[in-house]
Amino acid sequence: MSIVIDANMKMFAERMHITSTRMIRDYGLSTIDEIIEAEAERGNTHAVQHAREYYHSPEKLIKLFKLTDVENKFVLLHKMDERTRLKVLPMLQQDDLRMGLYFFTQEKLLEMLMEVDIEELVNVVSEAFPLDEIVMMFTEEDLQKFFLNTQLEKYDVMDQLKAMPPEAMKFFIESVTGMPSEKTNPTELFRSIEQLPDDKFRKFMASIDPSSQRQVTFQLTKTNPDYLTLFENETYCNMLNTMMKADMVKPMIMLNHDSLVNMISQLPGDLMSIVAAQVDTRDFATFLQQGHMDLIEEAWMI
Repeated sequence: MSIVIDANMKMFAERMHITSTRMIRDYGLSTIDEIIEAEAERGNTHAVQHAREYYHSPEKLIKLFKLTDVENKFVLLHKMDERTRLKVLPMLQQDDLRMGLYFFTQEKLLEMLMEVDIEELVNVVSEAFPLDEIVMMFTEEDLQKFFLNTQLEKYDVMDQLKAMPPEAMKFFIESVTGMPSEKTNPTELFRSIEQLPDDKFRKFMASIDPSSQRQVTFQLTKTNPDYLTLFENETYCNMLNTMMKADMVKPMIMLNHDSLVNMISQLPGDLMSIVAAQVDTRDFATFLQQGHMDLIEEAWMI
């Protein structure tokens, strides 16, 4: 007794341009989904078009076009125009974006870091170095500018001056007065400093010995880390430039997601596609279904 194709399957076969003989031979008891998957693998353009029209489930799309395969994602991404490809980047996880930074030269990374918000750069540097090392890497010019900054609260500085460890306090008093610390009344000295007008107070702090400046800066930024944002991007980029590129990229996980996306968007199309191919498969399938199914047709009709 021969196998008979029912009317619905016959219509489906005609639409797929599959002969009755091949339908019976190859797909006797197969489901429509199984047939479409097999035909798509053979390069049957009609199967691909059918999937485009009727496969609204991301899971079916993933299975049919093997989107779990990173190479298949790359093929589709590489066929996208730049504007479309850029829409995929925000879907990537933070660490996938960070890994893409290895494609840049160290010089380019530093150039891009010069443009990020200082708060983000502080987070990167704080991840790369402990606070005491950061303070030691500030140049004398950096410290002078810091103490001249009008956003630095005078009374915060005074609190930290008074709280210096004994040895640091002794050195500060002697460097300021030019006399042995035992001959100076610290209370009176601090009162006279505190009574300085704000502009003269800032100039005074900007002119004291760098060792005392570093001690106060360390205490200030340890108590209030936001004060680290009063330094410039260039200062922190110079610190990061002392590292090997691989070590420098690791703490860049602390950049905001949007900043990482903006950086990766500056890669050439092929490298950007490699990074974007790390996108979550289901998210990517959903993205394709939302107006980009033509890319699948183009890729699978070769």
